[in-house]
Amino acid sequence: MSHHDQPGTEWAERHRRALTTRHTHEDVLTDRQFELLLEACSELPEPHDFEAQFICLTAGRLGMRAGEIAHLQTTWINWDRRTIRIPQYEPCQCGYCHRQARQEAEHNEDLSLADAATSRWHPKTVASARLIPFDLSLRLELCFERFSARYDEFPRSRSTVNRRPQAAANEAGIEGHVYLHCLRATAASYHAYKGVSPVPLQALMG
Repeated sequence: MSHHDQPGTEWAERHRRALTTRHTHEDVLTDRQFELLLEACSELPEPHDFEAQFICLTAGRLGMRAGEIAHLQTTWINWDRRTIRIPQYEPCQCGYCHRQARQEAEHNEDLSLADAATSRWHPKTVASARLIPFDLSLRLELCFERFSARYDEFPRSRSTVNRRPQAAANEAGIEGHVYLHCLRATAASYHAYKGVSPVPLQALMG
């Protein structure tokens, strides 16, 4: 291959990937699908029913990430202001955080596993440390009240947080893969359609 052919080949490869890669916005749920998803949560066996509803609401209406939901503490909730404070750091010893710390230490010679573990858990980006209002609907407020009452029972597992929405989607007969990031995109689309301007929406989504 000549040097002159390479840029065209690279462009063709990027174009091919763009055509074959599925993007999150393609999996955004319509309002009808989201309501069917929430209805289907109640058809799951206990305690999966409440877990699925809480995860679907916090991701699909508040735009929370899987890691934020899995590490959510009752101390993050301000009942007077009806807000959730996603902190810059939260001490955690869960299996997911331990694996992430080990990977960081393996790829950084100057970082020990103990030091890497002291920075876990933290949100995905600096902007992810934010305040999220949950007074957008009575359903959300009630869901957080029930979460607080059942906090000790709630699973602290990323895999559980990822599995519950798909179980509800299967129950609802929604085709395709329903995952946390598509629920975040669903939340963004929902608020944009309601007229939330870009800057407040970016702040909400972190």
